Formats: sequence, structure tokens, C-alpha cells
Amino acid sequence: MKWKCLLTFLLAFGLIGCQSAPFTYNPEGLGQLQLSRILVDQGARKYASDYRVEIEYIWNEQGRELSGRLPYVSAKYNHLTLSAGVYRIQANCANKQHSGSVEGIFNFSSGHHYRLYCELKKDRHTLGFAVSTHVALKLEMTEP
Repeated sequence: MKWKCLLTFLLAFGLIGCQSAPFTYNPEGLGQLQLSRILVDQGARKYASDYRVEIEYIWNEQGRELSGRLPYVSAKYNHLTLSAGVYRIQANCANKQHSGSVEGIFNFSSGHHYRLYCELKKDRHTLGFAVSTHVALKLEMTEP
């Protein structure tokens, strides 16, 4: 009986650790309306080339890591609430075939809403064909 309880606990703990979590950084204690809200693009994938985003790490303008997560242990983030400023964000972009970490530096304004997503980039092949070469982390402002 003890083994069943222990196994159930470990399984539940493991599933919780794999879930995405919210992240808030508000050192000045500003009101919620003054903070920037960043959601990641997690819609249903229509094609194998559509990428999903999970935020792994966040650094401030001074280079200090804010997320405090441990690799392979801590949950990744599915949305951020940040005070205005410049941040470097590392996210994992993944689809059914490929997965990789990409970074971007973004300037967030007070009280705005944003959508963070991965965009497939194409370059020209030596024969002139457009081929997929890499994924970039993109940000767009959205309506609240």
C-alpha cells in the first residue's frame, strides 16, 4: 500500500513539474494595469511546421537571470507579467519534428499586451528554392 501511495505521489509531482506556469516580475510593486502581459502562442497546430512556444528563461537589462528555474526540473512559463523595460527571453520552439531554444531581446511598454510566437524563417537554396533554415522568436502587440 505504501508503494502505491509513493508511486502516485511521484507521478503527480512529475506531472506538475512538467506543466507550464505563469511568471511575474514586479520589483517596484506597480499596479496590475501598469504591467505588461505577455502570452505565448499555444493554439492548436494545424500543420507539422507550426511551432509552439514555452518560455525557459528571462533576463533583465543588467543581465540578471530572473526566472530562477532549474533546467530539466522546473516548469516552463506560458505567460509573463513584467514591469516595463528591456528583457532577454529564451524560449523553446517545438513542432512535431524539431525542437530548439531561441532567444530574443524585447522592449515592453507599461500596460500593454503582447503575444510571443515562433516564426519559421526561409532562405534561398543554391538552386533558388525557398527552404526553411531557422526559427525566430517574435513579439507582437495585441488588444487587451
